[in-house]
Amino acid sequence: MIDHTYLFHAAVNQGKSFLEKGELGKLRYGYASRTHLGPVRQDVDALWDLAIHDISIFNHWLGEYPDRVQAQGKVWLRGDRLTALSPDGLGDMVWVTLYYPSGFQATIHLCWCNPDKQRRLCVVGSQGTLIFEEMLSDEPLVLQQGYVQPQGEKFIPQGLEKQVISVEKAEPLKEVCDRFLNAVHTNTPCEFSSGIVATKLVQILTCLSDSLQKNGAIISIPELDFPGE
Repeated sequence: MIDHTYLFHAAVNQGKSFLEKGELGKLRYGYASRTHLGPVRQDVDALWDLAIHDISIFNHWLGEYPDRVQAQGKVWLRGDRLTALSPDGLGDMVWVTLYYPSGFQATIHLCWCNPDKQRRLCVVGSQGTLIFEEMLSDEPLVLQQGYVQPQGEKFIPQGLEKQVISVEKAEPLKEVCDRFLNAVHTNTPCEFSSGIVATKLVQILTCLSDSLQKNGAIISIPELDFPGE
């Protein structure tokens, strides 16, 4: 079991349950933003510091892993800090694109040099958008309904309505600890935050670093074989 804390967040779990009902219609694309002014890491770039949270949520909500990835970034502060994964310096801002086998595409904006703190993730479907806004503790999960109706050569917005989705008040880290203790007592693995899940997430990040080094080339993610999976 790996502590991917967002996968134990009540709003994330409620969002997954909502998506499984199919009320968004055909899922089209997603986007996320994770920005703040610091902390600026000295050992890894913004990609490795921040991206795993939103990637894990998208994967969890969609029930699939991307098969191709792409990343582009900028280095402003630590061009002198060279590592094997960041031979041109530690990136302060990164744009990530995830391509899923279903055709779904997600874009993530990551930056630790932006005083506009954002923790926002959205999934857009043909009937509306599911929004996880972590900074709004009272309304972290919202469905913004709406679609376009063809009228002649025009498309008219219809069904515009905001719906706040009820989320249980719970501390994610406490949920992690409770789940871990339960796993120990019952010898029951945590399938959605297992070692296999963590390994695939690290593989995705490694391929994104490869894309950064290749100026935004689209990188295919090879299949991983796990004994007994």
